[in-house]
Amino acid sequence: MSDLRPETRRFTLPDGEINALVWPKPGATRIIFLHGNGFNARSGAKLLEYLADRYEIIAPDLRGHGATTLPADPARHRDWHVYARDIIAMLDQLDDRAFVLAGHSMGGVAALLTAEKLEQKPLGLALIDPVILPGSFYAINHTPLWHVMWRRFPLVQGALRRGNFWPDVDAVKTRYAGRPPFSYWAAGVLDDYLAGGLKSVEGGFALACAPAWEAANYASHRHDPVRAARRAGAPIAVLKAEKASTVRDVAGLTRAGAVITPLPGHSHLAPMENPAACADWIAGVVEGF
Repeated sequence: MSDLRPETRRFTLPDGEINALVWPKPGATRIIFLHGNGFNARSGAKLLEYLADRYEIIAPDLRGHGATTLPADPARHRDWHVYARDIIAMLDQLDDRAFVLAGHSMGGVAALLTAEKLEQKPLGLALIDPVILPGSFYAINHTPLWHVMWRRFPLVQGALRRGNFWPDVDAVKTRYAGRPPFSYWAAGVLDDYLAGGLKSVEGGFALACAPAWEAANYASHRHDPVRAARRAGAPIAVLKAEKASTVRDVAGLTRAGAVITPLPGHSHLAPMENPAACADWIAGVVEGF
C-alpha cells in the first residue's frame, strides 16, 4: 500500500468544476476510478491507496457528489449519460497517456457510457458490481408508466427519507457506525466517506450528495449499459458480488464480451468491506489488459 497522500485537482467545465483526488505517478498507466451513487472520491481512498504505488490514480467526485460544483437538478435528471460527458471533459484536460476506466456501482456504468463515447479508447474497463439491470427495466424508463412507478422503489424511498443535518461530524459517525451497511466496512472507510461526503451548512453539516439527487439517480435509467459495453471498444472485466449484486443481466454482459469474476462472501459494497481484495483484483485485470 502506498503512503503517498493524494493531491486535490480541480477541472473546469462550462457549468462548474470537477473536484478530483490524484495520486500522481509520472509515466505510469493511469486509472480513472468512478465512485457509486451517494458516495465520493474519498470514500474509495483505502482501495486506491493499494494501487497508487503502481499506477497514477485520478478519482473525481461525480456531478452532485463530494466537492464537485457542477449543477445537479433532480427534476431534470433522466439518465447517467451526464456523468460520461463530464468525465470526457475531464479527460480532455489530461496529458495523453494509456489509461483504464474503473468504477463501482453507478461509477461502473458511467465508465461504460464514457468508453462508448470516447474516440481514444481505454486499455480496458475494471468494474466492481456495476448496475446492470434487465433490459425490460430500462425499456420501462422510456414509457409513461415510469412516472407512476419510480417513487415506489425502496431505494428511491429510502434516499428521500434520509436525514440530512447533523450538528457535528461525530454525531454523523455515531449514527452510522453501529448500523448496516456501515458496520461491515473496513477500518477507516467510514471516516474517509464522511471526510468527502459532508459539507458545512449553517449550524452543522449536511450530505454533499443531496438525498434528492441520490434518489434521482436511482430513478433515472434512460441509458443502456449493455449496449455501451458492446460499443466500449476495450476489454471489460467485472467483479460480481455474491450478495445483493446489481449485476442482474449477466447474459447480456457476457454476450457483450465482458469477463465476469465472482467475489464470494461480499456484498454490493465490496470496495468498502474489503478494499484490499478489490484493489488486488483491479491490479490483476489491469496487468492483463
